[in-house]
Amino acid sequence: MSHLATLLEAEVFARVEKPSRYLGCEWNTAHKDLAEVDVRMALAFPDLYDLGLSNLGLLILYSILNRQPGVWAERAYMPAPDLEAQLTARGLPLFSLESKTPLRQFDAIGFTLQYELSYSNILQMLKLSGIPLRAAQRDADMPLIIAGGPGAFHPEPLADFFDAFVIGDGEDVVLELVQALRDIKGLDRDAQLKRLGDIGGIYVPALYPLKRTAHGEWIPDTQHHVILKRSVASLDDTPFPTDYIVPFTHQVHDRVSLEVLRGCTQGCRFCQAGMLYRPVRERSLETLASVTRETIAKTGYEEMSLSSLSTCDYSQVRGLVDQAVSLGMPENVSISLPSLRLDSFSVDLADMVASMRKTGLTFAPEAASPRMRAVIDKWIPDEELIEVTGQVFARGWDVVKLYFMIGLPTENDEDVLAISHLAKRVLQHGRQYNKKARVNLGVSTFVPKPFTPFQWDAQISIEETHAKHQLLQDNMKRFGLKFGRHDAQMSYLEGVFARGDRQVGRLLEAAHELGCKFDGWGEHFNFQQWIEASERTGIDMDAYNRKRDLKEELPWDHIDCMVDKQYFVDEYWRSRLALLAEDCRQVKCHQCGVIDDDKDGCLTMLRTSREGQKKEESWQRQSSPERPQTTAVQKIRFRFVKQGAMRFLSHLETMRALTRALRRAEMPVQHSQGFHPQPLMNFATALPVGVESTGEYGDVTLFNAVGPDVFQERLKAVLPEQLRIVDASAVPLKATSLMSEPLAAQYSVEVPVALLPEDGVSLTSRVHDLLARDDIPMQRWHKKGPRQVNIRPGIVRLNVMPVVGDTVTFEMFVREDAEAKAKPQEVIGALLALKDEDVFPSLHIYKHEAFVRDGTDFIPVMERHALEAQEVHV
Repeated sequence: MSHLATLLEAEVFARVEKPSRYLGCEWNTAHKDLAEVDVRMALAFPDLYDLGLSNLGLLILYSILNRQPGVWAERAYMPAPDLEAQLTARGLPLFSLESKTPLRQFDAIGFTLQYELSYSNILQMLKLSGIPLRAAQRDADMPLIIAGGPGAFHPEPLADFFDAFVIGDGEDVVLELVQALRDIKGLDRDAQLKRLGDIGGIYVPALYPLKRTAHGEWIPDTQHHVILKRSVASLDDTPFPTDYIVPFTHQVHDRVSLEVLRGCTQGCRFCQAGMLYRPVRERSLETLASVTRETIAKTGYEEMSLSSLSTCDYSQVRGLVDQAVSLGMPENVSISLPSLRLDSFSVDLADMVASMRKTGLTFAPEAASPRMRAVIDKWIPDEELIEVTGQVFARGWDVVKLYFMIGLPTENDEDVLAISHLAKRVLQHGRQYNKKARVNLGVSTFVPKPFTPFQWDAQISIEETHAKHQLLQDNMKRFGLKFGRHDAQMSYLEGVFARGDRQVGRLLEAAHELGCKFDGWGEHFNFQQWIEASERTGIDMDAYNRKRDLKEELPWDHIDCMVDKQYFVDEYWRSRLALLAEDCRQVKCHQCGVIDDDKDGCLTMLRTSREGQKKEESWQRQSSPERPQTTAVQKIRFRFVKQGAMRFLSHLETMRALTRALRRAEMPVQHSQGFHPQPLMNFATALPVGVESTGEYGDVTLFNAVGPDVFQERLKAVLPEQLRIVDASAVPLKATSLMSEPLAAQYSVEVPVALLPEDGVSLTSRVHDLLARDDIPMQRWHKKGPRQVNIRPGIVRLNVMPVVGDTVTFEMFVREDAEAKAKPQEVIGALLALKDEDVFPSLHIYKHEAFVRDGTDFIPVMERHALEAQEVHV
């Protein structure tokens, strides 16, 4: 373990709210011997771990890179404010999760550009790493800073800070990048950048001269070279991470995302992703079946999402959903569809995966008037929309969520009011079928994006956004509609970066110097600082949200996404005429330009679509898979340890880790009945975060008998060493629940000598005086506020051991039942008069064993049930 890793574990992690974000030892993480590694890359996501871990692009690259001999890819995320404060106060650098290596020591750092409002976090991560912000200030001994993801298609606002941008599918280029990192070792920075620029699909800003447009914007000279995006030809031949990283911390999207297809040809004119990722490429049902089985077995996740831009457009979508449900249901794995079209067919699909309570479905009409739906090319008649949502309520769902945009091109007040009118009609119609029907609205502001037919349109101002919000609010009163809206200032800033030029980088740098970060989080966003940054730099943010001429040069013209600019112009005019364009997989080719660069890809897309449609026409569901109906036959009581880094897991995180491990071990765990089946498990008292233990206990109920030795061995293979099962035995099914038994525990607490009082009173005398007291008041916080309790009845024994080195150890036996409970840190606080809560993370608390009451005495948990275990025959 490195010095930094030791310091973080010993002094830092106990002082942050969620240390499990930074442990780096989640299941399926990669750890390698540095002696066998010659290329090290940090894959960085510029937002919290809770959001970034589930990013599929990062996980795919992580898996591909770590399968290569000599290559070690690790991860880094934007630290939460509490960890950042700790790092800054101690002068510690930002580090990789797996090895706790400072990011500055890597060969390259690859950032995922997912969302414009995370860009300020990139600069903060570089600063925390001790890396100069501007690429021109970095020498050959510093890591190359590389970006990928959807944001890389418009790199100019970040061009001053990055050495290179990967345009397109990272899987198609990442191994060439690895070879380049090997080739450039020992070269100067200019030679390194030239080598990167030789790779197709990689944009190196330093190699491009700039020119100024008639509108005063600084953009790359397109006569130098145009970067054609990289695109994988076949998803079946592209590795997919079935060894998905399994987090301890609860995620925003806490499930496996199984990418079933990439790309979309629906042609929505506002949608950037639908243009960037053409042609559509599907994974075959055979590949998806194999991937699904492997992912369930290797992760233990309880939910899997069939993800894509438009999963309903999969050519054999009913077969896909049926297959996924058939594979997931027997394992108690739920299947979800993140994107649904507004049609009866989508509702049928939703019914197929509705294994839990039907709480709500989400649809995104985007526009509420027929005219606006034709403008954006997302057509569905009002009556069909109302009929479909009526079916949703009739089939038992209680909530329909509808997402709309305001500020779309050609929009007027009638189009805005149509949102509230349509929502009212949906609600009124729905309540004819379901008296509990509710409609929730989500309204965002349209942001024109590069590589779309609307890339030339103006974005409405903050004031206009507020006015449209108010118009909707006033028209929805008394109708019981929940109205959620995106922050107007955030949308405005997103627009600045979405179409900004090279100068926007100066604005970003100035805002970062003023303290801007986490701009996508409402509690951290400070628009006034951005205004001040605009004033300091003289950069007019309004200028970037203006309407643009169809013939003017654009800051992203040096990037080729395969869709011709003329196609965007043609679609721009078609939108003004409210003309619809059908999916090119269903009609003739629209000549968007992709076929000129990737003819084989387009032909494969069309062939796959036609063959899939034929199979869909004859598809019949063979059966309706149901969750296994089983009967409990055995209860296993097990003892486990939490040591080292695992001591930083909360009780809920520990339960989640063990639950998923049981699924990986293929244990026949009995589940509860009802809409949301849960594994029948319970645990003894919750261990506080930061406390190590060799005496934790849990019970799990099984529907098939398993020998305790087999149980222990199979769990050992799917758990980290520091969270392992050390004993197991069968107990009667009706054995008293651990949660309901009076418990006690034996602890030792190591206290730094520096924390001891200097009043001359011996520690032995302090212990004697404390135990002589009848009342030791302690304030605890509950949901209803502070409450004072007496912890003295909870202290059974307390002893002090001789000082060894710079620590002194206290041993104690305390009760942990409802009648009397004493926490080790409370006992030490009362004994040594420690009032500052910040000193408690300096204590090393170790739980040795848990006990249950046996008459007037306490005995170890496993000893108490030894006789009961003998009665159970496996």
